[in-house]
Amino acid sequence: MNQPPQSEYTQAEAYAPMETAASEAAAALPGFPGFHRRSWAELPCSHDGIDDPEHTTVEIRYEFSIEDSGTDSVRSEYVDVLRDLWTGQGNEVTEDSQTTRGERLDRELVAVRDDGINLWYSVTGIVVLFIQSGCVPVSDPSEIEYIPPVGGIEPGSENDLVGDYFPDGIPTDQAAAVDPFADAQAIGALVPFTPPESYEDLL
Repeated sequence: MNQPPQSEYTQAEAYAPMETAASEAAAALPGFPGFHRRSWAELPCSHDGIDDPEHTTVEIRYEFSIEDSGTDSVRSEYVDVLRDLWTGQGNEVTEDSQTTRGERLDRELVAVRDDGINLWYSVTGIVVLFIQSGCVPVSDPSEIEYIPPVGGIEPGSENDLVGDYFPDGIPTDQAAAVDPFADAQAIGALVPFTPPESYEDLL
């Protein structure tokens, strides 16, 4: 089996630069309403059609609320802003597409950094900012450190979906990072909502 490309990071090392990329993206968005939810996930790293248990792909997801996902700024303007940001940082845009679904226009913007991290803004029924690590060596779970979410999400809250990585509890008292959007007036005006049982009709 072919070996994966050399990575600049291990799994445990990848979260910090990935979260920084998410923070940079949020900071660039004019009139930013705040994210609704964050989650961490892992995707298989496959070579020659075989999953490699010693490597994984880390994926960080920041979702906008359903309400904000329907606004012109989030669906259209932010695509242009992030394209300018990512290309201005010297990243290669590998996808920049539009798809009409009935009366809805979906968009996909993907850029790749020199360190292998992928930046992906996906505009479907719900708009999501994905940050992906590419294939990185798997770390022992004890090496993974908690990093507070950005974009107005309260660390350790029900919308900070990283609890599976911290079975003893999310150590929010050890990570008092400053979120530049936490005190923004727009964040205080966010309307809480209960997510639907299924997103099938939205995607």
